[in-house]
Amino acid sequence: MHMLSAHNRSEFLAVPQLVRFDYAQGSDGFEPTLLIKGSTPLLKYIVRGAQMQLAFTMCGGRLLYALKICDDGSNGCIVWSIVEREEELNGIRGMARGERLVAFLFNELAVNVTWNDLSVPGKLDRLSMWTSIAALGPIDHSAITVTAFPLLDRLHLHGEGWLLLEVGGRTDWKILQNHFITAGASSSLINLFDDDEGNQQEQLGIWLTDNLQLSGVHHSPQIPKGNGTRELTDILLSHEFGAILIESKTLSVLAREKLPDRTKLKRDISIHIDKAFAQLRGAIRALKSGVPVTSPKGNTLSIERERPTHAVVLIPDLNLVDDHSAYGIEFMHDFMGATGGFVHLLDISELLRIVQAAEMIVERSTAVTPMMAFDYYLMERAEKAREVGTLRVEVLLRFVDDGTATS
Repeated sequence: MHMLSAHNRSEFLAVPQLVRFDYAQGSDGFEPTLLIKGSTPLLKYIVRGAQMQLAFTMCGGRLLYALKICDDGSNGCIVWSIVEREEELNGIRGMARGERLVAFLFNELAVNVTWNDLSVPGKLDRLSMWTSIAALGPIDHSAITVTAFPLLDRLHLHGEGWLLLEVGGRTDWKILQNHFITAGASSSLINLFDDDEGNQQEQLGIWLTDNLQLSGVHHSPQIPKGNGTRELTDILLSHEFGAILIESKTLSVLAREKLPDRTKLKRDISIHIDKAFAQLRGAIRALKSGVPVTSPKGNTLSIERERPTHAVVLIPDLNLVDDHSAYGIEFMHDFMGATGGFVHLLDISELLRIVQAAEMIVERSTAVTPMMAFDYYLMERAEKAREVGTLRVEVLLRFVDDGTATS
């Protein structure tokens, strides 16, 4: 397992997808290390042996490197970085000398979920030469993109001007199990290779939201059905100003014989989203009817039912939602009219941003609790969604000089 440095951890929590080199202490001394952060579905493509290319080129006197992950047939996403720190350069130098390269994969929460060796050629003289002339230091990302994006476009199309290394195809990635002890003293496990892929995403949601209130989140709360019970929703939070219901819908990748292309994933996620919103409508009706809600162990839960409810559909990746108009103003008004609640469409990265925003709000106040801040920011986010006319929206919190929050 790789423990991120303070610098890398801060960056990995701030950026949804990222690749960074390091020169880290391993079992046999320092070794070239490749740190890859991505969405859980993207990581599953990697461990299923998707084709990958590790690529290098010079960009305005700086060394630019990128990882192309083919998660859509021969096409795919590109994550990239500009070398800024000496340890990055040392890691690349070591790889160029022919030293063993170790890769560690990190999920949306910057948790290391698996690792493996990557096969690379022997000595790479051209790369060694680039490392000897590359400048270091912080960069202005908004400025560097002007020169970096045309180079990345070339990599996506044909790779002209890049040094390309084929590094994908491994399917023997090592399992890492990460446990989180919840406020309710239960163990929440994150295991990228869990056969229950739906449970994986629910556990990520628990890790993110459990600390928002002292009692923690309620996972799989139950309501009566016949002589037994059924699940109200996947994750439930409640405080004096309202309840938050989270319905998690994921996509199966590991269980499929053939890796699906993105067209297939987009079609599947659309069906899941519609089903989740229908389930949330039913859950809110059940709460308003006064039906008792219990934990899976049968303990009665105290839930706020009078205030407006936040209904959240949690999916693996917002980029899989192509039809923004399907969840537009008409959809929002219809859902609110039927339930009296606010409606949201999030992925894990966006949920992380909202939790981080709540934490920043709490830090600047002596009276606001984490749940109050979380609830408030969800309402602000709902207003932004209404302004742009779709639930398919990403929102960032910034504070101006007087401490006022803006999105």
